[in-house]
Amino acid sequence: MDVPADSCVIGKGQSAGEGRKLHCRLRNLRSLTNQPSRSPAVCEHRTGTRDVWALILAGGASRRMGEPKLLLPAPRGNLLQQTMHQVLAGGNVRVAVITAEGGPLRREDTEGLPVEWLTTSQANRGLGASLADGVRQLEERYTPAAIQIVLGDQPEISPNAIRQVTEAFIQTGAWIVQARYDDRPAHPVLFAAPLFPQLTALAGDVGAKELLQQYKEQILEVKIPGPAPRDIDTPEEYARYRLSAFSKS
Repeated sequence: MDVPADSCVIGKGQSAGEGRKLHCRLRNLRSLTNQPSRSPAVCEHRTGTRDVWALILAGGASRRMGEPKLLLPAPRGNLLQQTMHQVLAGGNVRVAVITAEGGPLRREDTEGLPVEWLTTSQANRGLGASLADGVRQLEERYTPAAIQIVLGDQPEISPNAIRQVTEAFIQTGAWIVQARYDDRPAHPVLFAAPLFPQLTALAGDVGAKELLQQYKEQILEVKIPGPAPRDIDTPEEYARYRLSAFSKS
């Protein structure tokens, strides 16, 4: 879900409580709100009593790994459990996991963590279809204010990124908020409720890339120190991750 760089940026370390200046490389958010016909970047509602959710996508087939990669060992159990712990450590989102119906992952893999367990029959249709079904289920059950998208195979995702992306949404009401790391923008990426109809219409294996491209000038980026979280897709990538992760634990 990488996006072009022409977007708004919140400086490193800024948060709603600190009230530091919000910079925008193209135009300020106020000017965007005066253009309703061009998909305004700011949502008129704030979270109120509605929650921000993080949706962890965990329905992939692990074809390049050759085995269910999210069940591979990690310091906090397996890769999926590690990702869940990282997201929960952000502290300001409710968390859901969506997995393939009849797949190798089971509710027991949450180990009693406060995580909503969702399944989808659409996983074989690609990442976009799983994302769409997950958003649809959360919208029907909980009417979230916004949903952050997280990949289950990114066990190094930063709790700080989860926290800062949520805070930026609460501060600005931006329709899309994304973490920008030292090397590139990457997950998590947050979508506010007005974009849920477009998210639930996604299909195929490209996720929300087209939606991000459509709104590229209006994405609010939050600077997060360090490199973007790496995907664990192949045995070689897992070997490098395991060497690094277990040497720190």
